[in-house]
Amino acid sequence: MSAPDKNMKQITFTSIDAAIDLVDHVDDDGLEDLCEKHATAQPELIDYILSAAVEYENPDLEGLLIYYFCLLMESYSHAECSLKKIEVQDIESFEQEFLSILETYFEDDNLDLLEEYTGQADLVHFILVEVSTPDEDGTTLDEETGVQLFISMMALISVIAKTND
Repeated sequence: MSAPDKNMKQITFTSIDAAIDLVDHVDDDGLEDLCEKHATAQPELIDYILSAAVEYENPDLEGLLIYYFCLLMESYSHAECSLKKIEVQDIESFEQEFLSILETYFEDDNLDLLEEYTGQADLVHFILVEVSTPDEDGTTLDEETGVQLFISMMALISVIAKTND
């Protein structure tokens, strides 16, 4: 397992909270503009993340993937973290190792493994809390969708970490 370079800027809860504040308080047009901005900057990454909804055959996942893609990309932006453009070969080169790490995580329930692998402890914790606890209005994700969202967001965080180390 190769951990990302420790020189990559850490995305803290401060940046995550700032991103939440922005994403949750823009109108539909503003959210669409935000998504378009990030999708234009990272077209291969958004395509990769959105392919999960098709692969898992879960149409409920698509909106969640778009929301969390925008939220995480804004978190990187608020942390003033300049990201390299993710290409198909970046995705292909990280996938096998990522799947192995993920399998070990699910076998051992070892969160430290994901934190070390991604180099982004706060982002990992944030996503874990998001998929496992009810929203402010009491809404919860069904377990299957929660796991699928968790895997997809860990993939996003991981490929960014691997490409920007």
